[in-house]
Amino acid sequence: MKNRKVMKRVLVIAIVAAIAGGSIGTGVYVQRAKMTAEVMSVADLNSGYWGDDVNSSGMITNDYSQSVEITNTDEIKEVYVKEGQQVQKGDKLLELDTTVASLNLQGKQLEVENLNNQITIAQNDLKKLKNTKPYVEPANPVTPEPDIPHVQEMAGNAYNYISGTAVPYNQNSADGSEENPYRYLCTESAYVTGDFLSQLAEEKTYAVFEIRENNEVSGELVTAWEVDGTQIAVPDGNTKWSVYDHSQISNDASEAEDDTSVVNDGISNAGGYTQAELNDMIAEQEKKIKELDLNKRKAELEVEKLKAQSSDGMIYATVTGIVKNLQDKDNLPNDGTPFMEVTGSEGLYVTGGISELLLDKVKPGQMVSVSSWESGSSCEAEITEIKNYPSTDVSSYGEGNNNVSYYPFVAYIEDTSGFRNGEYVDLTMTVSDDETGSSLYIFKGYVRTENGKSYVLKADENDRLVKQYVKTGRIIYGDTIEIKAGLSEDDRIAFPYGKTAKEGVRAVDSDGSY
Repeated sequence: MKNRKVMKRVLVIAIVAAIAGGSIGTGVYVQRAKMTAEVMSVADLNSGYWGDDVNSSGMITNDYSQSVEITNTDEIKEVYVKEGQQVQKGDKLLELDTTVASLNLQGKQLEVENLNNQITIAQNDLKKLKNTKPYVEPANPVTPEPDIPHVQEMAGNAYNYISGTAVPYNQNSADGSEENPYRYLCTESAYVTGDFLSQLAEEKTYAVFEIRENNEVSGELVTAWEVDGTQIAVPDGNTKWSVYDHSQISNDASEAEDDTSVVNDGISNAGGYTQAELNDMIAEQEKKIKELDLNKRKAELEVEKLKAQSSDGMIYATVTGIVKNLQDKDNLPNDGTPFMEVTGSEGLYVTGGISELLLDKVKPGQMVSVSSWESGSSCEAEITEIKNYPSTDVSSYGEGNNNVSYYPFVAYIEDTSGFRNGEYVDLTMTVSDDETGSSLYIFKGYVRTENGKSYVLKADENDRLVKQYVKTGRIIYGDTIEIKAGLSEDDRIAFPYGKTAKEGVRAVDSDGSY
């Protein structure tokens, strides 16, 4: 009986607590229903962004010359000018065989694609390095791990391990050469047996072991291990080598340390690295990525030039002047000497500099603003050429990075009034990303972050605030953030701070209308 009274009392208390809690919850709901939050149109908040101004300076000259360089892979179909001939800007100088030009273009495009793949792999290796924990000497001896249990050879379309029974996914088109190696799709934890590597060495075959997203051939490349069968040291047949980091998988730590010579181009962490070693490796990897990126930008610049050549095969004069040092088309120089030069005789030219980081955003034909230091005269000049190699003789500033190389560009001043040969001028042009026009730029105070994700408070179709996650880009001017996706100019958003900055609060336009 006594226990029954206690149970009854507990039940009554629980009911009262539940009613009280429900009342509080209802009160909060009613209170939030009465609250309002002002929202503004994203179209009104979008400040836009038209690109950065890049500034340079240079000296005006009237003796600029155009160098026409022909590679040993080019084939000249016809030369339209003679030594000493006067030509106008835009005149035909020579015609290349478009078949050869197209092949050169395809080769350069493949080079760009290969560089992109190398950059992706290098970036993944850098990420792995940054996530690697530094080695710490263990206080007690480490007990050897048990033998690796048997695993299935395949996981869907990808291999868990590569042995003599593995079949490359490109077996119908590959021949195992350096240009067309055998390619194997692998899981992230996959390994290659020592027997298989020995087979590659014996047959002098090239193979690439790829790890891709979702273990599908069509997935984005995560990393790849390229093995040259003519170069690797023959490992023990019973060893296993990780596809991801090229290190030996072994139960014996000493074995792992002694047998890493089979790989000389990957990141192995068999023995562990100290923090200082990791820092050095990270710095070296970042340097490698920078060099690869620069090579890619140069190659992309060459692609644009080759596209123009392969369309009709024509090379045109970019300056008005006299043809000089014309070479024999049937006996091309192989010492780097230009095939011909056109020495300018009309108009004025100025040489400026552009950062290596902007090479892919500046093209011949783009206009640059010119302003005289002396007279204050100004005009527009057309970029006619961007040099293939950097120079320390050009002046450029405004990119915000002093640790980059600068490439000379030449601009032609058609209207020479107010300018003279030998005077110094300032050069200004605006550069922007191709994606700039599709992005929104709003005050960064409208964007909040939750668990690493950015969001805004947006008014939905029922005029209630909801969280809208967005993809952000860079910050400009210190207080404006780029919105790449998740928001449009038709949306309305509220300031995400304060008592009314909550989901479910009723949204009203900033002028008070509903």
